[in-house]
Amino acid sequence: MAFGESKKLWIGSVALLLAGPFAGWQLASWPVKLRYPGEENLAEGIPLAEMLHLRQGVRIYDPPSPERFDAANYGPLYYLLGSRLVNPQEPAYLPLRLVSLLGTLGCAAGCSLLALWLSRSYFAATLAPLLFLSYRIVTFHGISARCDVVALSLSFWGFLIAYRSRNSRTLLLAVPLILLGFFYKQQFVAEPLAILLFLLLERRYRLAAEFAALSVLGGLGLLAFFQFVAFPQEAFLKHFLSYNVLPFSAQRFGSGIVFFGTLFFFPALVGSEFLRCRRDKLLACYVGCAITLGIVTFAREGSDANYFLACALVLSSLFAALLAERLTERSRPAELLVLLVISVLLGQLFATSPPRQEDFARDRTLQDFLGRNFSPSTLALGYYTGDLVRARLDTPISNLYHFTWLIRKGLTSDRDLCSELHNHRFGVVVLNFDLEHDQNPYWVNYYLTEPMRQAVLANYQPEASLEMPEVEKFRAKDRFYVWVPRSLR
Repeated sequence: MAFGESKKLWIGSVALLLAGPFAGWQLASWPVKLRYPGEENLAEGIPLAEMLHLRQGVRIYDPPSPERFDAANYGPLYYLLGSRLVNPQEPAYLPLRLVSLLGTLGCAAGCSLLALWLSRSYFAATLAPLLFLSYRIVTFHGISARCDVVALSLSFWGFLIAYRSRNSRTLLLAVPLILLGFFYKQQFVAEPLAILLFLLLERRYRLAAEFAALSVLGGLGLLAFFQFVAFPQEAFLKHFLSYNVLPFSAQRFGSGIVFFGTLFFFPALVGSEFLRCRRDKLLACYVGCAITLGIVTFAREGSDANYFLACALVLSSLFAALLAERLTERSRPAELLVLLVISVLLGQLFATSPPRQEDFARDRTLQDFLGRNFSPSTLALGYYTGDLVRARLDTPISNLYHFTWLIRKGLTSDRDLCSELHNHRFGVVVLNFDLEHDQNPYWVNYYLTEPMRQAVLANYQPEASLEMPEVEKFRAKDRFYVWVPRSLR
C-alpha cells in the first residue's frame, strides 16, 4: 500500500524547502565572490602569479633557484588555460573564477543526473544538486580561481559514463574525461580506482585490464607530451609528480576524521543504507574510495576541505535518491527528513564568509599603497603573490611555502636567497606576521626559514603595517607588514 499521498507531498516539500534556502544562500554570495578583486581562500594568488609567468614566457617548470621558482604543482591544463585567460597588463581572478563556476554547475548537473538514474524521480534530481550546493565548502572552493571543481567535474562525468555503461566495453569511454580531470589537477583519483576495483570484484578481468592499460598508456602519453613537447627541457615531471608529496601529519589525520564526521557522518549513514538496499557495487566502491582518499589526503600539510568535495557530490545524490524511494514506501521517510535537517545545518561549517565591504576597502588600500610606493616590475618577495602581481610587481618566487619546504627537504638551499636579501635584490618584502615580535613557532616558520627571517631583519626595515582583508587571513591578528631595504629609507 502506498504511503499517504498528502504526507508524501508534505515531506517532499519540506525537504526541498530546507535544502533550497541554504543552497540559495550560497548562490546569493556568488556575485560578490566573483566581483571581489583580491585573494579569497589562500590559494588563488600563487597560481595566478604562475599563470602570468607562463604567459610572459617564463619556464615555470624549471628546477628551484634563488633567481626564480614557480611551484606549478597543479595540472598543466589548468596553467595552460589560465595563462590564456589572464590579462598580463591587469591580472585578475575573475576569468578563473568563472571557469570554476562552470565546473561547479557541471558537478551539480552530474549530481542531479546520478540521483535521477538511481531513483527515476525528478524530485531526487531536484533535491540532490540543492544538497550539494548547500555545502559552504562547495561555494568556498567552487567560486574561486582554484582548479578543484573543474577537475572534479571532468572526473565525475567520466565516472557517470562508466556507471551508465558498466555492463559493456563502452565503459572505456570514461578514460578520456578522467585523464583530463587528472591533468587539470592530479587529485580526484577515486573515480578510476572505483571503476577498476568494481571490475575486479565482478571478475571481469579482461575489461579491468583494458581499462587499466588505457588509463596508464593515456596517462604516460600525456606525461610524455607535456614533458617533451609542451615544456621541453624543463622539470615538468618533478613538479607534477613530486611537488605535491607534502608531509603527512598524524594530527591532521585526526582532524580529517573529525572534519568528515562533522560534515558527512549522517549523509554517509544515509548513503550506506541506500547501498545496503541496492547492492550497487560500483557506487559502493566509489563512496568507499572517495571517503578513504578524502581523509588520507587531508592529512597532508597544507591540505584543505577540497579533498572532501567528491564526498559532498556523491553523498548528495544518494541522500536524495533514498529519500525519494522512501516517499513511495512505508519506510518512515520522516526520519530521513530529520537527518537532512542536521546534515544541511552542519554543512554550513568549515568555510569563511564571503568578502564584505571592508575587505574591498582593505584590498584597495593595499593596492594603492603598493602602486604609490613601488614602480612596476619591482622585485617583491612574499607569500601573497597574487596581491603583489596585481600591483604589477615582479614575484620571481611565486610560492614561498613550497620553496621553503624544498629547502627543509634538502633539495635546495636558502643560502643564495639570503645573500640576495643581503644585497637588497628585492625592493619590497611583504609578510602577514610581525617579524620583530611574533613568537609563534608554527607561523613564523610557515614559509620562512630562520636564516631567511634573520636576513630580512638585518637588511630590511618596516615601512608600513596595513589591515588585511578577513578573507585572506590565517589568523585574526594577521596584517600586511611591508619591509623595504634599509638603504632606501
